[in-house]
Amino acid sequence: MKFLSFTSIFSLILCIGLYSQVIRPVVTLIDDPLPANISHITADNDYYYTCTGGLSSKQEKTVHKINKYGILTGDLIKSYPFKSFNMRSIMYNKKDKHLYIATFDMKIYKILDLETGIVEECFKNAGSLYKNPKASPALDPNGKVLYVMDKGTITMYNFKDGKVIKTLSGFSYGEDNKDDLNTGKYGSGALAVSTNYIYTWDAHPKKKVIYVYDKDGNLITTVPISYGNWGFSLSYANGLVFVSNNGLNTVGYWNGYKLFDNE
Repeated sequence: MKFLSFTSIFSLILCIGLYSQVIRPVVTLIDDPLPANISHITADNDYYYTCTGGLSSKQEKTVHKINKYGILTGDLIKSYPFKSFNMRSIMYNKKDKHLYIATFDMKIYKILDLETGIVEECFKNAGSLYKNPKASPALDPNGKVLYVMDKGTITMYNFKDGKVIKTLSGFSYGEDNKDDLNTGKYGSGALAVSTNYIYTWDAHPKKKVIYVYDKDGNLITTVPISYGNWGFSLSYANGLVFVSNNGLNTVGYWNGYKLFDNE
């Protein structure tokens, strides 16, 4: 039989007390997704970067884009059109100092030049790494592991060659409405990864919670949040866990929550 140390018990009590009430964001960022949905957010040392995905209400050729914001001010610096790239997530790799995007056709691209839109496809010989086009892959801050979730199962890939490292299951997430064609809007394919934790969430208006796990898949705590409705948007950037308030063809809001001081 395993016994918890005094420190472990104290930490558990602290977590329970800390998240017994709904928490509010410490950062709010206004994002302009038109004419698509705001999908994901990442950050380097100086800027936030957001990306768009989905189709416009006209279902025509949607020109997706990446928006760049100042971390200190939250002001929009510049928008970069990314034409036919229907982006699910955007990731910053601090090892090589490049942005990466994951797209609806389940491909990962390295952005070689943001200004000109030049990209390089990763894992060409591996084919599609995963099978859910609505998944929002996340890159570990160490730059070595890519995480992809699909309905409570997380697969970890070596970011160097695309090979599977391991699979974890049993994660909580937002259950999809079987009658809703917008599968994933409650979070069934979204996750965020920080140095010490894995995050999933349930964006259903009656739930609106973030689940926090350690890197072995053990549940640490559940955090009720005040704002956020777009299941695809769960992200980790600049020490904060972000989710967005978003509707098709409307201005959106990123809500950044500070969950731990050691992140």
